[in-house]
Amino acid sequence: MPHRLPVTATDLWTVAQTAWGEARGETLEGIYAVIRTIRNRQELHRRWRGMPLVAICRAPWQYSVWNASNPTLAKMQDVSLDDPVFCRCLIAAVEVMGSIVMSPVGHATHYHTTAIALPNWAKGHTPVCQVGTHLFYEDIA
Repeated sequence: MPHRLPVTATDLWTVAQTAWGEARGETLEGIYAVIRTIRNRQELHRRWRGMPLVAICRAPWQYSVWNASNPTLAKMQDVSLDDPVFCRCLIAAVEVMGSIVMSPVGHATHYHTTAIALPNWAKGHTPVCQVGTHLFYEDIA
Protein backbone atom coordinates (compact mmCIF):
# COMPACT_ATOMS: atom_id res chain seq x y z
CA MET A 1 0.00 0.00 0.00
CA PRO A 2 1.48 3.41 -0.93
CA HIS A 3 2.53 5.63 1.93
CA ARG A 4 1.05 9.12 1.80
CA LEU A 5 1.73 11.98 4.14
CA PRO A 6 -0.86 14.66 4.82
CA VAL A 7 -0.74 17.34 2.12
CA THR A 8 -0.18 20.86 3.42
CA ALA A 9 -0.89 24.21 1.78
CA THR A 10 2.87 24.66 1.37
CA ASP A 11 3.05 21.28 -0.39
CA LEU A 12 0.28 22.25 -2.82
CA TRP A 13 1.83 25.65 -3.52
CA THR A 14 5.24 24.09 -4.18
CA VAL A 15 3.77 21.37 -6.40
CA ALA A 16 1.88 24.06 -8.34
CA GLN A 17 5.05 26.16 -8.69
CA THR A 18 6.88 23.09 -9.98
CA ALA A 19 4.12 22.35 -12.50
CA TRP A 20 4.06 25.99 -13.61
CA GLY A 21 7.83 26.00 -14.08
CA GLU A 22 8.01 22.63 -15.81
CA ALA A 23 4.77 22.47 -17.81
CA ARG A 24 3.12 25.88 -18.13
CA GLY A 25 3.17 25.61 -21.92
CA GLU A 26 1.56 22.15 -21.90
CA THR A 27 -2.09 21.14 -22.01
CA LEU A 28 -3.95 20.43 -18.78
CA GLU A 29 -3.11 16.73 -19.27
CA GLY A 30 0.57 17.70 -19.45
CA ILE A 31 0.28 19.63 -16.18
CA TYR A 32 -1.46 16.65 -14.55
CA ALA A 33 1.29 14.36 -15.85
CA VAL A 34 4.12 16.39 -14.28
CA ILE A 35 2.26 16.64 -10.98
CA ARG A 36 1.59 12.92 -11.01
CA THR A 37 5.33 12.19 -11.15
CA ILE A 38 5.69 14.08 -7.87
CA ARG A 39 2.92 12.04 -6.23
CA ASN A 40 4.28 8.82 -7.70
CA ARG A 41 7.69 9.53 -6.22
CA GLN A 42 6.18 10.04 -2.77
CA GLU A 43 4.10 6.88 -3.01
CA LEU A 44 6.19 4.46 -5.08
CA HIS A 45 9.85 5.40 -5.51
CA ARG A 46 12.21 3.83 -2.98
CA ARG A 47 14.36 6.97 -2.72
CA TRP A 48 11.45 9.39 -2.23
CA ARG A 49 8.75 7.23 -0.62
CA GLY A 50 7.12 9.00 2.29
CA MET A 51 9.04 12.26 1.90
CA PRO A 52 7.20 15.60 2.03
CA LEU A 53 6.18 16.89 -1.40
CA VAL A 54 8.18 20.09 -0.87
CA ALA A 55 11.36 18.06 -0.36
CA ILE A 56 10.68 15.96 -3.46
CA CYS A 57 10.11 19.03 -5.66
CA ARG A 58 13.07 21.01 -4.38
CA ALA A 59 15.63 18.21 -4.22
CA PRO A 60 18.76 19.10 -6.21
CA TRP A 61 18.70 18.07 -9.87
CA GLN A 62 15.25 16.48 -9.73
CA TYR A 63 12.82 19.06 -11.13
CA SER A 64 15.05 21.32 -13.20
CA VAL A 65 13.04 24.46 -12.57
CA TRP A 66 14.39 24.43 -8.97
CA ASN A 67 18.04 24.34 -10.12
CA ALA A 68 19.86 27.53 -9.21
CA SER A 69 21.05 27.89 -12.81
CA ASN A 70 17.52 27.69 -14.27
CA PRO A 71 16.46 31.08 -15.70
CA THR A 72 12.83 30.36 -14.78
CA LEU A 73 13.56 29.89 -11.06
CA ALA A 74 13.10 33.55 -10.02
CA LYS A 75 9.90 33.90 -12.07
CA MET A 76 8.53 30.70 -10.58
CA GLN A 77 9.31 31.77 -7.04
CA ASP A 78 7.46 35.06 -7.66
CA VAL A 79 4.42 33.55 -9.42
CA SER A 80 1.11 34.39 -7.77
CA LEU A 81 -2.62 33.86 -8.01
CA ASP A 82 -2.68 36.79 -10.46
CA ASP A 83 -1.31 34.35 -13.06
CA PRO A 84 -4.17 32.29 -14.55
CA VAL A 85 -1.84 29.44 -15.58
CA PHE A 86 -0.52 29.22 -12.02
CA CYS A 87 -4.11 29.11 -10.75
CA ARG A 88 -4.75 26.19 -13.11
CA CYS A 89 -1.60 24.47 -11.80
CA LEU A 90 -2.74 24.97 -8.20
CA ILE A 91 -6.16 23.49 -8.95
CA ALA A 92 -4.48 20.61 -10.79
CA ALA A 93 -2.26 19.98 -7.74
CA VAL A 94 -5.37 19.68 -5.56
CA GLU A 95 -7.01 17.40 -8.12
CA VAL A 96 -4.02 15.06 -8.49
CA MET A 97 -3.16 14.93 -4.78
CA GLY A 98 -6.84 14.42 -3.95
CA SER A 99 -7.18 11.54 -6.45
CA ILE A 100 -9.83 13.46 -8.39
CA VAL A 101 -8.09 12.76 -11.71
CA MET A 102 -6.60 9.51 -12.96
CA SER A 103 -2.92 9.33 -13.74
CA PRO A 104 -2.16 10.05 -17.38
CA VAL A 105 1.33 8.53 -16.89
CA GLY A 106 0.75 5.36 -14.89
CA HIS A 107 3.48 4.91 -12.29
CA ALA A 108 6.00 7.21 -13.97
CA THR A 109 8.33 9.00 -11.59
CA HIS A 110 10.60 10.71 -14.11
CA TYR A 111 10.31 12.58 -17.39
CA HIS A 112 12.21 14.83 -19.72
CA THR A 113 11.30 17.14 -22.52
CA THR A 114 11.77 16.03 -26.10
CA ALA A 115 13.56 19.35 -26.69
CA ILE A 116 16.77 18.05 -25.08
CA ALA A 117 19.17 15.23 -25.86
CA LEU A 118 18.45 11.98 -24.06
CA PRO A 119 19.60 12.47 -20.44
CA ASN A 120 22.06 9.95 -19.02
CA TRP A 121 19.50 8.69 -16.48
CA ALA A 122 17.10 7.76 -19.34
CA LYS A 123 19.62 5.81 -21.42
CA GLY A 124 18.65 2.16 -21.64
CA HIS A 125 15.10 2.86 -20.47
CA THR A 126 11.94 2.94 -22.55
CA PRO A 127 9.37 5.68 -21.96
CA VAL A 128 5.94 4.42 -20.94
CA CYS A 129 4.20 7.30 -22.69
CA GLN A 130 4.50 10.77 -24.12
CA VAL A 131 2.25 13.61 -23.00
CA GLY A 132 2.79 16.80 -24.95
CA THR A 133 6.52 17.42 -25.21
CA HIS A 134 7.48 15.18 -22.26
CA LEU A 135 8.50 11.51 -22.24
CA PHE A 136 7.64 9.62 -19.02
CA TYR A 137 9.48 6.69 -17.40
CA GLU A 138 8.47 4.21 -14.71
CA ASP A 139 11.66 2.24 -14.21
CA ILE A 140 14.17 4.81 -13.00
CA ALA A 141 16.07 3.89 -9.82
